[in-house]
Amino acid sequence: MSLFDGEYDSNNRLTIIEIKPWTRFWARTVDIYIVSTIINAMQLIFFQGTLFDSMLLSLGSSFIWALAEAHLIYTWGTTPGKWLFNTEVKTYNLKKPDLFASIKRSILVWALGTGMGIFSSITYLISYFILTRRGYTIWDRYTECVVIHKKMSENRVLAAVFVIVGLIIVNLAFGFINAIFYLKDAGMIQ
Repeated sequence: MSLFDGEYDSNNRLTIIEIKPWTRFWARTVDIYIVSTIINAMQLIFFQGTLFDSMLLSLGSSFIWALAEAHLIYTWGTTPGKWLFNTEVKTYNLKKPDLFASIKRSILVWALGTGMGIFSSITYLISYFILTRRGYTIWDRYTECVVIHKKMSENRVLAAVFVIVGLIIVNLAFGFINAIFYLKDAGMIQ
């Protein structure tokens, strides 16, 4: 079994094809925006008008997501973002990863793939070049996993675009509303 990303053919057989770093990126982006939306909503409910240290918030929320992602991959073989992009994570024998492999993979993604939510620009670039040059990511190689991309219908592509735009708008709205509460509490606006 190769370490390349795979895709199922019409007979439900795994074939090794081109790698899809952008599908992986957008699936992870959806997952991160979902977590961000939940955290921003909780901030508005429980800590209205409070500004948090963005670096600590990013570090903490991305670590919490890594644990949630591990559980989702262990139980379903996918995450909401991966599901939207018709992508699954499997072991070399095409089964869902066990809990240990899922946790190991998610922690490696958190540290080396998303840079713990702090150094993501750098780690995304490094991971992109490793994936496109070698055909695998570090976390998939060390956990003996493959990422399987099923064909996306036009409706699914359209849904993915709407979900991404919607999540961005909701996150911006939550940030704007919280900023208004902050400025009100500081006495800068009435």
